[in-house]
Amino acid sequence: MSQKGKSNQKKEVQVAESLADIQEYIKSKTKEIDDEIRKYLTEKTSDRYIKNLLGNSGFKFHEESIDKSIMEPIIYLLNMGGKRLRPIMTLLTIEAFGKRGDDFVEFAIVPEIVHTGTLIHDDMEDKTDFRRGSLAVHKKFGEDIALNVGDFLFFFPLGAVIDSKRIDIPTKYAIVSELMRTMRGLGLGQGSDLAWHNNLVEDVGSIKVENYMQMCYGKTGALTSFAMKLGAILAGASRDDVEKMGLFGGSIGVAFQIEDDILNIKKSALSDNKGGVGDDITEGKMTLMVIYAMNNASKKDSDRLLEILKMHTKDKKLIDEAIGILERSGAVDFADRTKYDIISKAWKSVEDILPDSEAKMRMRQLAEMIVHRSV
Repeated sequence: MSQKGKSNQKKEVQVAESLADIQEYIKSKTKEIDDEIRKYLTEKTSDRYIKNLLGNSGFKFHEESIDKSIMEPIIYLLNMGGKRLRPIMTLLTIEAFGKRGDDFVEFAIVPEIVHTGTLIHDDMEDKTDFRRGSLAVHKKFGEDIALNVGDFLFFFPLGAVIDSKRIDIPTKYAIVSELMRTMRGLGLGQGSDLAWHNNLVEDVGSIKVENYMQMCYGKTGALTSFAMKLGAILAGASRDDVEKMGLFGGSIGVAFQIEDDILNIKKSALSDNKGGVGDDITEGKMTLMVIYAMNNASKKDSDRLLEILKMHTKDKKLIDEAIGILERSGAVDFADRTKYDIISKAWKSVEDILPDSEAKMRMRQLAEMIVHRSV
């Protein structure tokens, strides 16, 4: 074997070991985070419990109604699993700045609860039938229930921050202010995505790679950005460092979305859980690969790709044809390179502000795992 071949093989072994390490760490933290979430979202609903969460109106909640319309759908979705990456990002950030993450778990769940609400709304907007291999919430409980539950989850976790006696008012204000900015970003990012795959833009050629990146930064990156900003705020970091961590977290979210796009057109656990290879083609999504192909493929291929996307087809032959165009244009390779570039640049932007620590190492491993995952 050549020296270059040995070097590549060594690097692959190191990456595999690093991925195994961070995956084991995530697994060890997930139960702790899930236990904390269930302190706030429990299957054992009572009038007293709800009043503790939402306040006392002087009247009485009908417990069965709340169970059936709110708690059951939430618990159903939470029980599907998930890596709880956002709370882990918050806890690692806190620890990277020298504080104990375990002291702030109750706040770390905020981005995860909001994320859960976005999953419900995303599945409705994308007309997706399945989530993680199970029926989506709107298919299981109905669209009216799902819409209301999603709305509830967007605002519910604020109570953990506002009512806390463990953090001061300036810290509360900083967190709530960042969360409100995050929610605006989510809406704008999702709005762009919806406009694109619902054919609301007359000239799709006007949608460029940088527009896709901004859409992703809102749709996916806003919450990962908030997760790291939250950790930095709780750790008492400077405003400048809070912003830098937010940009790092947002970049991780963008890379995560690009990897999602790639996995969706391949046989993977992700595509299986969403209903099959090429689900994004059926939805007519303007992914990074589609935008690249539109601007770099032959006119014949570009026109045909757009034609297939507008069909919102489930025909496997047409989906395979669209994927073939993406591959021929070099779009898949471009997306693959781009996700690595984003992570590399993002890490360089924060590497110097964080002292060496186990948390810093784990943060780097987490970023690398995003672009090497299969689900």
